[in-house]
Amino acid sequence: MQNSAFKVGVFVTVSAVTLGGVILFFGEIPFLNRNQVDYYAYFKNVGGLSVGSDVRVSGVKVGKVKSITFENGKVKVTLQFNKKVPIYRNAIAKIESLGLLGDKYVEINPGTPSAGPLPPGSVIKFTQTPADVTQMIDTMTETAKSIEKLSNSINQLVAENRKQLHQLLVNLNKLSAKIDELLNRNGKNIDKTLQQVASLTEKLNRELPKLIKNLNGLTVNLNSTVAELKPRLKQSLDSISKLSTDLDTVAKALKNQRRSIEKTLQNLSKITSDISHGRGTLGKLVTDKTLYKQLKKSVKLLGEASEVLAQTKLHVDAWAQYEGKGDSKAGVNLILQPDNKKYYLFGIVGDSAGKVTKKTYYYNGTITEVTEKDYKPEFTIQYARIFPDRWLHPGSSFVIRFGLKESTGGVGFDYVYNERLMFTSDIWDFGREDRPNEKLKPNTEIGFKYMLYGPFFVKAGGYDLLNSRYRTFYVGGGMSFTDNDLKYLLGGMKMPSF
Repeated sequence: MQNSAFKVGVFVTVSAVTLGGVILFFGEIPFLNRNQVDYYAYFKNVGGLSVGSDVRVSGVKVGKVKSITFENGKVKVTLQFNKKVPIYRNAIAKIESLGLLGDKYVEINPGTPSAGPLPPGSVIKFTQTPADVTQMIDTMTETAKSIEKLSNSINQLVAENRKQLHQLLVNLNKLSAKIDELLNRNGKNIDKTLQQVASLTEKLNRELPKLIKNLNGLTVNLNSTVAELKPRLKQSLDSISKLSTDLDTVAKALKNQRRSIEKTLQNLSKITSDISHGRGTLGKLVTDKTLYKQLKKSVKLLGEASEVLAQTKLHVDAWAQYEGKGDSKAGVNLILQPDNKKYYLFGIVGDSAGKVTKKTYYYNGTITEVTEKDYKPEFTIQYARIFPDRWLHPGSSFVIRFGLKESTGGVGFDYVYNERLMFTSDIWDFGREDRPNEKLKPNTEIGFKYMLYGPFFVKAGGYDLLNSRYRTFYVGGGMSFTDNDLKYLLGGMKMPSF
């Protein structure tokens, strides 16, 4: 008798477990669906939505997609969810996805009570076609490829031309010193030569035979000047010597054309006079002492820019983390550190929780403000200052960051204990609107990052700590590369073409 009672108990238990499994894996039992109601929505394109997908109201799962059919050239979607969920006449239905590549679901903005309740079995008039995720992914992929090519080009250019850049700076410094020396040593000789040229032009107006004699004398003077000047000016002075010989030949050939020669000599006299008085472009170049200063300043700026470029360090972090409320994040951070006192942080983040925004709609002359959630990439742009730790643990450092954190204003504070362990904290999004009709405190995150092995690291901590209702934890990891790692990985690649 006891054996029979035992068998009956086992049978009842197994039946209950089986029934529970059927409910969990194959849907609800029809006679338990009395609290479910149907609504309808029409879309031009459902973007991969399928029967059984979630139906969410203000981000909370309330039901599922019952059926998808075609009607009058549009896609008719039947939404089934709990009738206790309030839906109003200005409700909005749109198709969203969890993250960039997550499953599709129907997100319903319930509308406002002032518009009046929407009866079960009605059509939700306001709908939005889902965004083309494939096109966005393709665009992001092409952008990432372009950034990768640009980074490879810069790294390869710097690596291949580092010696040439250094040699260029050395040569420019030498040239500046030599020009300075030449100007100081030969300034009087140059003035004397210009005076002789002016005297020569006056004599040419009076007597042609003396012109040839004076030109020969000028050639002698120029030859002596060449011996005193540095080799870098040899080519220019050789050209002047050749010019004097050519003038001699021209003077003989044009001896019978005195009027033309006299007019030419007058013009030459005027030009030399303008040069000696600093008039015209050539005169300013000869007499303006600021030319040397500007050249010296340009060489100095070029040297400083090359030094900053050589000292700048590059860090690239790719990471992902899971948050206790079921959401997740992933992103890439780019860190440029020109020295040991500061760095610049650039990042892009994908968040499955989405970004809440407020929008205004006009329907039948009525203005309605609704809260919507978008799943778009968010950006981080911050400036960081580094302070050495001289009190707690010498060798460590404090870091203060400020700027944009996930497309909102934010501040961060880090403590770098050593090369492998770092403690982090952030506070951002001071005007939060991601929970309709709730007044929330800013978002916070406190945790640590530990370099596990090679470029791999793990991270964990607390999330949204200032709001007790949504306080949770996060855990994640990723990979971290420096410019030396990228040079090693990409060193064998040839220069890409754009």
